[in-house]
Amino acid sequence: MPWLRSGDTAANHPIALAALEHDDFDDRLLNEVFGFVMRCALQSTAHLTDYVVSRGTAIQMAGASRVGLLTDVASFAGYWVEQRVEIDGAERTVYKLVEDPEFIHMRTKEEIEWERQRKTDNSNPALIIPVRFRDGDACRYCGKVVNFLARKGRLAGTYDHREPGKTATVDTYVVACGACNAGRSDDPAADTAYPLLPAPLKPYYSPKTIDWFKGHEWAQSNGYRPPRPPARTIAPGQPTGNGTPGQTAPAAPQTQGNGHSGPAQGNGDTGPQNGAEPRKQAEEKPPPQRPARNLRIPADPAGQQCATSGNSGTGRDGPGRVGEVRSGLPDQPPSQPDPASKPSKRRRNRSRPRRRGNSS
Repeated sequence: MPWLRSGDTAANHPIALAALEHDDFDDRLLNEVFGFVMRCALQSTAHLTDYVVSRGTAIQMAGASRVGLLTDVASFAGYWVEQRVEIDGAERTVYKLVEDPEFIHMRTKEEIEWERQRKTDNSNPALIIPVRFRDGDACRYCGKVVNFLARKGRLAGTYDHREPGKTATVDTYVVACGACNAGRSDDPAADTAYPLLPAPLKPYYSPKTIDWFKGHEWAQSNGYRPPRPPARTIAPGQPTGNGTPGQTAPAAPQTQGNGHSGPAQGNGDTGPQNGAEPRKQAEEKPPPQRPARNLRIPADPAGQQCATSGNSGTGRDGPGRVGEVRSGLPDQPPSQPDPASKPSKRRRNRSRPRRRGNSS
């Protein structure tokens, strides 16, 4: 937008004080001339006439009765220089204001039009969608990730015109961080100080950028599908990891089909595809064996061998509770005694209840 700026010492600037030396000086002339010239400068700023004040503007600001004296004092003090120019085939009188950043400074027509062109380009989806799809979220000058949600700062995501002053095209428009963009604008040797990196082969897109693509109507209607989520998230200000300009960084480890993490495929690795080999090895690997326990197992009585477990029984009828494991071995079916054998006397005596205490 147009603006006019004056220095903090403008009221005491040598040009302003020079009005005191004019022959027609009086007590009001110093402030009157200062205000008159500033009003003319504001009019020039608003109409983008680049420090040029027309005679008609001077008359409007000073009034017909005072314009002669005020324009003479302004020329005498050095506020401006009176000139004769040809406008629309007629010669006219104009006043060219002094250009001094410490006294009077305004934005020129070229600056205003260039700012408007940048805003137009920045809001044109036919430009920014292809450019961000091509460059991703990395600056094309330093290779660092930018933040498109930031409005200001060195990490803010911006777009740089490779041909300043001209309407941008997809080929002359690139993603740039705020630091590189600002540095290029003030450097006459910008292309040497900030060389352009080649477009990345596999651009990095932040999750926010992916959501932006998903929700952009122009991108969807023109066939720009949302990129895939990145294997790893890179913070703004960090490089994408590309070792060589135009080359993509190796992808972060990804989870394969067998549940183990390994290098992502497609980045030059010669490992198994889709986790097929690791899964095959896992299937062929025998199950782990439990270490043998130091158990004391009594000798096998005749006819007490367990056909299912491969281990001898305990020699007792049943393990106790159903499903309970004795001596750390799997559950075994109760052993069946030999029908031909007779229970021993000792076992018959054990069936009697024990008596405790003295018998009476």
